[in-house]
Amino acid sequence: MTNNNFHDVTPDDFNGFEDVPTYAEGGSTSRIRPANTSDIYQRTGKAAPTEVFPSSISQPTEMIEPDYAAMPAPVAEPAYIEPAYVEEPVATAVDARRGTIDLGLLLLRFVLGGYLIFSAIQTFFQLGASQGIAGLEAQFGAYAYGNALAVIVPTLELAAGVFIVLGLLSPVASMVAIAVTGFMAAHTAANTGTGFNPVAWGADVWLAVILLGVALAHQFTGPGFYAVDSGRGWARRPLASSWIFAALGIAAAALMWWFGTGINPFA
Repeated sequence: MTNNNFHDVTPDDFNGFEDVPTYAEGGSTSRIRPANTSDIYQRTGKAAPTEVFPSSISQPTEMIEPDYAAMPAPVAEPAYIEPAYVEEPVATAVDARRGTIDLGLLLLRFVLGGYLIFSAIQTFFQLGASQGIAGLEAQFGAYAYGNALAVIVPTLELAAGVFIVLGLLSPVASMVAIAVTGFMAAHTAANTGTGFNPVAWGADVWLAVILLGVALAHQFTGPGFYAVDSGRGWARRPLASSWIFAALGIAAAALMWWFGTGINPFA
């Protein structure tokens, strides 16, 4: 590429507003600073500006301080309260299936209620080896109200048995069953002369005691879903009613023995 610029650069080629470089021998450079601004304008042929700049800025003679009392008071920031984290309970799946529980409760009701119904029918109609109401009167002859007990006992057995088989009013039916089976257990143990000695009990005493235990178990388990009371709370999850009616049944058995026989059960 050919350089066609043969003109040497001189200070007159600059406007004079900045330093003008000069070249000396050996290739070194230096800068020429004009003496004053008017000299620059004379050499460049340009007109000097007519605007006059003040040499100094006047300062206010009096400082005005702000009225801090008239200013609104700063608003205090609310205190930071760390949020309390509560652990939510983890939901667990509950298996609502009951398996064969309701079938077992149905069989339990048939055994207990069926026996009570059969025993009452035998007594009322003098079936099989039963001697009927007259035979019960003979058994209860030593008691104060033996004749009344001979009618009350089979009547309570029949009523409790029917309601237990149907699964109807189960807490009340179990209470009646506890009362009548408890009375018959005490009567059988007293007639055999074994008293409260389990070692000396025979099969007839054990049968009466087992019936009492089954009646108590039915009170605490409820009738299950295969019952007339399947929609009731005591059929699915008995709790307070079981304890209340179980205690009432035991108390009724004790009262039947105490007032019906005239014998102190604690003697």
